[in-house]
Amino acid sequence: MSNKSTVQQFFWVNHKQTFKIARKEGFIWAPSRAKDGKPRPAYDTLQLVNPGDVIFSYAFTKIGAVGVAKSKCYDAIQPPAFDSFWDNQGWKVDVEFTTLNTPISPKEHLGEIAPLLPETHSPIKPLNGNGNEMYLSKISPELGHLLLKLCQSISLIQQNDTSDYQEIEKDIAEIKAHKLGDPTTAERLIQARVGQGLFRQNVLALYPQCPVTGVSMPELLRASHIKPWRDSSDEERLDPYNGLMLAPHVDVLFDHRLISFTDDGSIVIKNDPKIYEVIHALNVPTDVKINIYEKAKIYLAWHREKLLGCSK
Repeated sequence: MSNKSTVQQFFWVNHKQTFKIARKEGFIWAPSRAKDGKPRPAYDTLQLVNPGDVIFSYAFTKIGAVGVAKSKCYDAIQPPAFDSFWDNQGWKVDVEFTTLNTPISPKEHLGEIAPLLPETHSPIKPLNGNGNEMYLSKISPELGHLLLKLCQSISLIQQNDTSDYQEIEKDIAEIKAHKLGDPTTAERLIQARVGQGLFRQNVLALYPQCPVTGVSMPELLRASHIKPWRDSSDEERLDPYNGLMLAPHVDVLFDHRLISFTDDGSIVIKNDPKIYEVIHALNVPTDVKINIYEKAKIYLAWHREKLLGCSK
């Protein structure tokens, strides 16, 4: 089930009654084979998914969520909420779904969508927009980009867990307490802390795509501080050279102190066999050299020394 491509792919999943639990728990699942023993192309498509790929969740005539794959597919038994007529053994992909405030109806945009639908294994019928019996379809980048546009370029920036939110709230309270006489700076710092505003815009100008994977859609990139927020001065917190735009799975590795970069842009990996296994499973290229700005080297030196224990 290996797929070495690092080009971002797009998929369309047709959910039925299971859409709520799939979106809430963050996964797509399909049996390895149907109970009649016959192969199903829509099931086999799960093997093509890579971390960072985009998945549109369609149910009851509307696309109601957009997700980013967090894993490749792996063996998993049937979730309890799924129909019993399926084979119990199957494949699963972890997905971080973002629910749309306003679901979109493909039928209402069929004139734009139909010409871009795949000729075989299409998720919907091009003539009337009704759904086909296809669980997962791979769609073209052109259709993927159109759907993202129709979804009003929704943000797929990292959804932090409760502890992350608590840390952010503490930092914002600290900013307000120490910047009472300078509301403009306080507002800029608050925006930077929650991943929006000036910092993200300026980092995106330096890195319009993830330098590791080549993912170039801003909605799918995270502005990651090289020297963490808590350890940075006010100036460093807003300095775009203290940032990298990374695809979600690469950002997690970088933020959790598992990878870094040398001054010439080579990837440094934490000396732990388990980390190498994870990086391989996530299909992260390790032979690339990214562009490192001169002003960023001081931050990367800090990152390597403090987080990885090396000073290359």
